[in-house]
Amino acid sequence: MDKAQRVGANIKHFRELAGLNKSELARRVKVSPTAVHNWEENGVMPRMEVMFDLERALEVSWIQLRNHGAEMKPVSTDPTSTGYDAPLSSPEVSRGERLEQFKRQIAALFDVGPDKVEIIVRT
Repeated sequence: MDKAQRVGANIKHFRELAGLNKSELARRVKVSPTAVHNWEENGVMPRMEVMFDLERALEVSWIQLRNHGAEMKPVSTDPTSTGYDAPLSSPEVSRGERLEQFKRQIAALFDVGPDKVEIIVRT
């Protein structure tokens, strides 16, 4: 099973755990039901810009969507946690923690170490 198929299977797993059908998830994520079907059944990887909405709709982190089946912990609501398993939209996560979480998630998406990811913000 390749990465996109694993993510699709995990989206389906967490969608079913949340008691949502494909149309309900599609509405919450602001995509078509066909997009959800393609993720789950056809090995199509969701676009990065959909990630936040998927996390919010399924109440899981991108890491959980990508790695379910490995040793996974429930989403943390502990404000003293590192936020690694907390959704990116979680209010308990500081900006610095959020950036580190982004780096880990980007690294996981591209199968590289977080030390290989650099985030630059220009104002």
